Amino acid sequence: MKKINVIICLVAISNCLFSQTQKTSVIDDAGVDIKTFNAKQAFLGGDINKALKLYSEANTAKPNDGSILYHMGQCYYALEQPEKALTYLERAESIDSNANEDLHLTLGTVYLQDDQVDKALYEFSAHKRKYIKSPEKLKNDDIDHFIAECMLAKQMEAQPINITVKNAGDAINSEYDEKSPSVTADGSRLIFTSNRPLLVGDMKASNDPSMLYDNVYICKWDSSKNTWGPSYPIDGDVNEAYAHTSCTSISPDGNYIFLYKNNIHGASRGGDIYMSKKSSKGKWGAPVALSKSINSSYYEDGACLSPDGNTLYFTSERPGGYGRADLYKSDRISKTEWTEAENLGPIVNSQYDEGAPFMAPDGRTLFFSSDGHATMGGYDIFRTSMNDSGKWTAPVNMGYPINTVDDEKGFTISADARTGYIASNRKGGDGKRDLYIVDLSNSSVLSADNANAKPKGYSILRGKVSSAKGGPIPEAHVNVTDSAGAKVSNITTNADGIYFITLKANMKYKIKVAVQGYKGTSKAISLPDSPLGTFTMQQDFVLEKE
Repeated sequence: MKKINVIICLVAISNCLFSQTQKTSVIDDAGVDIKTFNAKQAFLGGDINKALKLYSEANTAKPNDGSILYHMGQCYYALEQPEKALTYLERAESIDSNANEDLHLTLGTVYLQDDQVDKALYEFSAHKRKYIKSPEKLKNDDIDHFIAECMLAKQMEAQPINITVKNAGDAINSEYDEKSPSVTADGSRLIFTSNRPLLVGDMKASNDPSMLYDNVYICKWDSSKNTWGPSYPIDGDVNEAYAHTSCTSISPDGNYIFLYKNNIHGASRGGDIYMSKKSSKGKWGAPVALSKSINSSYYEDGACLSPDGNTLYFTSERPGGYGRADLYKSDRISKTEWTEAENLGPIVNSQYDEGAPFMAPDGRTLFFSSDGHATMGGYDIFRTSMNDSGKWTAPVNMGYPINTVDDEKGFTISADARTGYIASNRKGGDGKRDLYIVDLSNSSVLSADNANAKPKGYSILRGKVSSAKGGPIPEAHVNVTDSAGAKVSNITTNADGIYFITLKANMKYKIKVAVQGYKGTSKAISLPDSPLGTFTMQQDFVLEKE
């Protein structure tokens, strides 16, 4: 849910009374007015627990004060305890519907998050009627946006799409926060982020909730049990002591991961995009920051590669965008260089937040999260497609039950387009946010009209380009055309001579391999599909010296 903004305003208050025998805090002996004043300052300063304690003490003295009850509900909502928030907000409204100018707005917001859409709509409408002669306040309160969310939620819940969503289970989820799912093209590994307690390096154990840091976890598909195995911290040097490290995506071949890092004591202070490479021994190397054409002095996150590896999509709050956080792209120049970031434009980006981009295996369909387009509440998953002229289509809401009245972020799909993964804080989860598995076998999320049809899946073509003497050939060009001769993909091999491409299944292709100093070669292939998962074809090439 899009939260009521908690304004961070650091205010220091240290009034003390002294007597001959002892030192006593003003807060301890003060009356209700002083307690509520100090509670307000604590809330504005971000200390929600202290604010709640003081409001609770004031409530003991004045149990039927609507204003105090409202602020207690506001505190519980900020602490992500909506059920308790409703208890106090409803009591406040029953005592005095004018207890606070934002009572109807806040109560409507909590009702919507609790999926009580009709009650939410009633409260938002009441807020709008109350301030109908104050258009500037209604605009600042986004009241029309909230009302539109309610109307869309009612419509989409009444017309669910033909998919099923289930919790990913205890092997992946915990009582803590899980987010940012990313799966390899072959579906063998799932990488995600969690703030469950993890000691890294010289870290010391702490019971302070503020000392929970995001770290990257991984799990592997157990084909014998047809489920995901237990998750564990990713091997190597990815996670860092006293820093937030989040995996934003994994390359289709599973050899690179893109990360968001925020270390207030280090170079990534403020949040930047990094990349880590997996070694031949399976360990992940120390993350390396991407170039300044991508990272700026502002917040960057959500990096994701296109299937051909030539375009990076990401989120940035740099100036010059259309909203708070926008989606950008950058094209690869070399292994380490990228073109200057280019905003995806006002069709994709709104005046609010866009993030968590994921480019589908077709190289055209981009999924992302937004709280600015037509949502059911908070952040929803949207889909846009790039047409032949390079223009983006108007974003389409993915519908219920992929989206709910709560927050959905980070949508990714397997190459065969049969399975998706999302992060959501919807009801029924194990923790704050959980990962969910989406069965897409009866819905074509890659089709332009999203009609109920079998998914148009993709298969994997991979292989190694070697010399006649057996050594790998890096930087070899692998050009793919379809049966009509139209260009499909053009990639280069990595340092180990490996190439990896996702291609539309049940199609015929021609593969041409060329590199300076060697005789080129080509081969026609038929790339099938598989009903059991993503099909992978291995096609190696051996080149002779010229």
